[in-house]
Amino acid sequence: MKTIIDYLSFTWTPEELAHVLELAKMGASIRAIRKFEFNEFGDNVTHEMLDTGAIDYAAAVRAKFKNTDFKIGGDARRFHEVKADLLDHFGLNTMDCLCRGEVDCFVNRLNHGLGKFGNVWEFSLRPGGFAGYPHSASLLVNGQQAGLCAWGAKQHGCYVSFSGTGCVALDMTEVHDAICHLPGAKITRADVAYDCFSGEFGVNEARKMAKEGAFITRGRPCSYTYIESGHMAKSCEYQTQAGTSQTMKKRYGLIPELGRSFYVGSREAGKMLRVYEKGKQTKSTQNPNWVRWELELRSKDRVIPFDVLTDGDKYFAGAYPALGRVCEAEQCAIATHKRHYMTSVENAVKHGATQCGKLVNYMRQVLNLSPEQVVKQLTSHLEAYEIPDRLNTPVTGDSDAAEKVPLADLLAFRQQSHRAQIYQRLAMA
Repeated sequence: MKTIIDYLSFTWTPEELAHVLELAKMGASIRAIRKFEFNEFGDNVTHEMLDTGAIDYAAAVRAKFKNTDFKIGGDARRFHEVKADLLDHFGLNTMDCLCRGEVDCFVNRLNHGLGKFGNVWEFSLRPGGFAGYPHSASLLVNGQQAGLCAWGAKQHGCYVSFSGTGCVALDMTEVHDAICHLPGAKITRADVAYDCFSGEFGVNEARKMAKEGAFITRGRPCSYTYIESGHMAKSCEYQTQAGTSQTMKKRYGLIPELGRSFYVGSREAGKMLRVYEKGKQTKSTQNPNWVRWELELRSKDRVIPFDVLTDGDKYFAGAYPALGRVCEAEQCAIATHKRHYMTSVENAVKHGATQCGKLVNYMRQVLNLSPEQVVKQLTSHLEAYEIPDRLNTPVTGDSDAAEKVPLADLLAFRQQSHRAQIYQRLAMA
């Protein structure tokens, strides 16, 4: 592989925690608990807390699943409220320790196959969390900072990242296989780098390609940034004035001896290219003309495939037309997708009140229209079946009897049926 991975971060969710989150999405409430003490709110904060080696937290959570009866679809609260109650029932400390145990196992595997032979991996607890995760730790390889890990049930599991130093010490083939077997794994960021040690493709070539439109894929042209750094060198310049007299004037030249950088795209869009003179940046005597082309991929509106770790050349070459000239390889572009959200009726009403509430109030209070007249004026142009797309659940089949069912009842029935099917799959797992 011509390219290397210079940064990697990914997340995953333990299976037991994933089941709890699925129940929260279905609006599950606790109907009965057997063999466990609980209060009137269903809270059961466990005393099992810290020692992840002495207690099998995954087995404890599975046991509590078997001894709890859930009612599906009976809770109209929002997802985060239902999730908070379920985590209290299973024990937030227990679920956090479950995630901590997953991280411990992964770090241990770094010393047994995932890391290259001869390196010693360890982690050091940090005083706070990271990116919303309540707990975090620094990853160290041979005593040097190499990455970061974080965990927490409220943030849906575990997070691990490796810096450039950490990626050098990893066996990416083994890491790829390990991530494929992690439940709910998702790569959140991957930096794919291509090095031109002789400077054959430099910053000037990148700017020339940009002017030729070689960084335009689809839609509007992406943004760019050009940066150079160095020192100001003093120089003298003679100026001829009237007659034959000359005066000396001081001038300062800008010498970019610390390197130049050219950026294409933005992190907010999920794809950004950095072209910079790494030889000057690192003051390398062995490769003074070293230029690095580094593609940063983020999981915003795109799913980063796992094989970017073992076959990054094709994703690097396929990101922009210009990169196909730099790295001659099979081109494979990562498709972006537009997110479609299914929302609850409560959220739809809330947003509708924000957007149209003042208009409806004006029609009622100023125009003195009755509620029936307001509804008629706002909906007379619509057919009975026209409802918001985000509230339109998939239809699996029609029947003659279904035509007699009111639309609101039919939608509620379909939603409950869908939730019951998911719960049935979880119960049989």
